[in-house]
Formats: sequence, C-alpha cells, structure tokens
Amino acid sequence: MSLEQALTYSMPLEVYLQAAIVRGVLVTNQGRLSNFLVLREGEEIFSLKDATLEGVNRKPITVAAEEYLVYMREVFLIADLSPAGQTQRAGIESFYVQKEASKALFSVGPYLLQGSIYLVPGAALHDLLVEKSRFIPVTDATLVDRPEIAPRTYLINRNRIGFMTAIGDGLVEL
Repeated sequence: MSLEQALTYSMPLEVYLQAAIVRGVLVTNQGRLSNFLVLREGEEIFSLKDATLEGVNRKPITVAAEEYLVYMREVFLIADLSPAGQTQRAGIESFYVQKEASKALFSVGPYLLQGSIYLVPGAALHDLLVEKSRFIPVTDATLVDRPEIAPRTYLINRNRIGFMTAIGDGLVEL
C-alpha cells in the first residue's frame, strides 16, 4: 500500500439541503470530518462519490450520476455516518480543550435537531455562534420529525441556524 493510500479516508455522509438529502462518500486525507471542514474553510465546494439523492418527501430520486458537487453555503446539516469509535484519540488528549456537554435544540432551515453541544466551562450558549468555524458539532443528535433515525453526530452550518435554545440544563442564553 502506498503512503497516499494509507492517508486516504472514506467517510460516509448525509448532506441535508433545502430541497434534498445527498448520501455519499467523502474521500479525504483527513481522519476526522471536522478536520476536513476546518481545513476547507473558505472553499465553497466538496464532492461526494457513490452518491444517492432523496427528496424532502423522503423518497429516492433516480439520477444517472454517482458524484455530486455540494455547495457548502447551501448545506444545513451534515450527518457523519462513519462507524462509532472510528477516530482514536489515544495519546493526543492534551491537544483538545476540555468542554462540558449540554443539551440544545436547533432550528436549521426546515430541520429541528436536538442533541449535545460542547462548551468551555462557564461559556454561554451564544458563544457557539461566534466561533470561527462554519460548522457546529452536535452529538447524540436526533431530527425531531424523524424519530426512526438513530442518534448520530451532525455538523450544523452556523449560517443556517434559525434559532437555538438550551434544553433544561441551566445554560445561559443571551
């Protein structure tokens, strides 16, 4: 196996847009989706291979295409469908800022999402909106109108948030 192949990761994703959901595979040299998005900050397009399309009515749409170019500004949510525990942090924990989990509810375009967000101790919910990265991670998250979908990690496009609120754990809202 060449070094290039060893540094290539395939991440299955669902990308939620206004009119459709695109499911496919992101091929990248980054081991984590959040790293890929941070490094691509300022770039506007990414590609999903082996992709399928579903309409807002949740019905598949047949298109003779296997690759979709996604315009990042139009993305509402990205669901990471990678197997749980795929990313290992062993030995690098000291590089991560310690944060506390809190429950929150988000309106993101036509989607209502609830799950766990992560804040530096003492930070307000509002602080999530002023961070520099475009996407906010929400873990153990569910779409309110799709209870049949198991909880997973979603990344929310902060520019698409209609509202957000804490759910019963005393977070300060500004």
